[in-house]
Amino acid sequence: MERAKLSSVKLAELAGTSRQQINKLVSGEREMTAIWAERLAPPLKTSPEKLVFPGLRTFRAPLLSWVSAGRLFHQEGVKKSDVRKYVHLADLPRGDWIVLEVQGDSMDRIAPDGSFICVNLADHRTINDKFYVFATPEGEATFKRFRSGTPPRLQPFSTNPDHETIMMAGETHIVGRVGRVINDLI
Repeated sequence: MERAKLSSVKLAELAGTSRQQINKLVSGEREMTAIWAERLAPPLKTSPEKLVFPGLRTFRAPLLSWVSAGRLFHQEGVKKSDVRKYVHLADLPRGDWIVLEVQGDSMDRIAPDGSFICVNLADHRTINDKFYVFATPEGEATFKRFRSGTPPRLQPFSTNPDHETIMMAGETHIVGRVGRVINDLI
């Protein structure tokens, strides 16, 4: 309220409630629920998430495109105009995050077709059994689990037995490490 320069009376008026209700929320006598946070966030010029979880670090990441969860598949380079929307993310380590839509079922045990993966473009450390987006110089890309060995392998993680492991050959490089999978259940 101080940062927004609002008194409890003015905030109550803007939120359509009483000053007593605002005072109970401020003192902790009443829980800051999602419903209250959604009502109070606009007049306070903040997000509902910051009211419910004040210490949570949130940021926006662009939903750029899609990635094949199957064989390596060619895709044109991404431009700023290709951003479909921004996704609010929380509680991820620092990095350069993007969001990609998964197409295919070679990773359906963790990321079904149509789900979204959060990819840290700044994390290229290869760690056995972790998940990455890989690309070739020709612009082909895929989402797979990394398996060390000679040669290293890009392994599907699927309920579909038709998917095969891809042996890393040539100049396959890591686009970024996958840190989160988002599935809409609606």
